[in-house]
Amino acid sequence: MSRAILAALIIVSAAASQRRVEAAFPRVVARPPDAKAKRGLTAAIRRYHRLDLAEASARFDETLEAVPGWKTAAGFRAACRWTLGDAAGAAKDARIASKLKPNDGASYAARGKARFVLEDYDGALADFRASSAEDGRSIEGPFGEGSALSALGKLREALTALNRAVSLEPDSAAALLLRGSVKDRLRDFRGAAEDYGSILEINPKFAWARFYRGKALRELKDYRGAGADFSAFIETNGESEDAHYLRSNVRFLLGDYRGAAADLTIVVSLNPRKGLAYSNRGQMRALLGDKAGAAADLRKALELDPQRHEKIAAAIAAIENPAAPAPDRVKAPEKEELLFIDQ
Repeated sequence: MSRAILAALIIVSAAASQRRVEAAFPRVVARPPDAKAKRGLTAAIRRYHRLDLAEASARFDETLEAVPGWKTAAGFRAACRWTLGDAAGAAKDARIASKLKPNDGASYAARGKARFVLEDYDGALADFRASSAEDGRSIEGPFGEGSALSALGKLREALTALNRAVSLEPDSAAALLLRGSVKDRLRDFRGAAEDYGSILEINPKFAWARFYRGKALRELKDYRGAGADFSAFIETNGESEDAHYLRSNVRFLLGDYRGAAADLTIVVSLNPRKGLAYSNRGQMRALLGDKAGAAADLRKALELDPQRHEKIAAAIAAIENPAAPAPDRVKAPEKEELLFIDQ
């Protein structure tokens, strides 16, 4: 058999083998999204901006089931999954969308979201600015720009971008949530509380807006308003350690020592290693006249929270020996200073 015939047989055999492999594992041919798929993506994005996150996630899933491998949709779903706390799912989508070669505002925004999830904040910022340049009427550019600038710690610039985003789409609860967070970090607690309130007008079911507004109102010393928001949040998030802890703070400041102690009991049941909950509950029990319970809680706090040794030891001494004169250098504490606060 000549070498030429042998080579031809090898080629024919290889081709036949390849055909058998392709028959067993048919190749998925990506098809461009049709009008229906584009409407589905638009609806999912709209839900995301309302912070109807579960519904948005379901619609993104439907869209990507209809058009597998659609990178633009994957980029937007990455942002939704990231907001929902699904870090693994967000990263998976982001790796797909990061391979985009953008050709319009939406695809630049999608790649920007992917880069944001992958913590390439400079790359994300460049994409979001390109998205704005492609489509100046879309919220996605300035909204994403605000996200990236916030992650980079450039809060004033982030606020400028987010103001532009909200002006383009005042009903974007997602943009208001991010702007509220930036205002909070800038210590504009009143502005933050107003943004969180606006979210509740758009989507009353988004309970986290109540939690965040409660924190802002606490900073503004509106303890009744803060307590009402924490209570409303706890109705649907009863396992939230932070919400019970923060509500205990404001209940104490309102003079409701029994309610504060009850919240702290829930906190220690959820997190038995939280020394601050024991130290604060010890203070509540002392105010309620339960000296033995107070001392026991404070000693437990001392075991769990040794870095606050001096303050906790002073509280124990005050309970066990109330007649002892306070050192001259120590002034009587303000009510807020009685708390061991870390939030």
